Amino acid sequence: MSIHLNYQGTTCEKCGVEFIAWPKNRQCPNCQNTSDEFCDFITFTIATMKDHKQLYGNYFPESWFSSSIADLVQGVIFELFDNFEITHSASSGQPLGRRIENLKNFENFISSQLGAVEWEEGQEHLVNQTKQIALEVYDIYLQDHDFRGDNLKNKPLNPKLKNLDPELTEFKKLAQKIPPD
Repeated sequence: MSIHLNYQGTTCEKCGVEFIAWPKNRQCPNCQNTSDEFCDFITFTIATMKDHKQLYGNYFPESWFSSSIADLVQGVIFELFDNFEITHSASSGQPLGRRIENLKNFENFISSQLGAVEWEEGQEHLVNQTKQIALEVYDIYLQDHDFRGDNLKNKPLNPKLKNLDPELTEFKKLAQKIPPD
């Protein structure tokens, strides 16, 4: 069972474009109207990534349904970081010069990855915002030793996540009671 934010995205009151209301006082990417809404998207995305990594061994869970613009952006971020870990190693305790070099490598990496994403018509503006979010997440990723690689996957399961198992088991029991078509 994947974990989703309780946030659908923000719709501009002036022009109707959907976007992520992050950072605070975010302007609509289409008409520059400032939004009063705010979602701490970075914090929630990182928490979800950590939970998924502990539960599934990847940031992107086996099953992910994008029912909102927030789900779409999170899914892209999850895949970016899974792909990054496959193709690069994020070493810890690096001097600042090395971190900046890695940041440049990461910027190039996400630019190439985001270029391959098929955005729906009217969502092209999400490329830049997704890149900004990915860079913020990456900054924390470099600093938080438990966040990256197998460190988090190998930690004991977070107690709050253990509560998901019985719910899944109960769901499976209910599903088994449904007669086949």
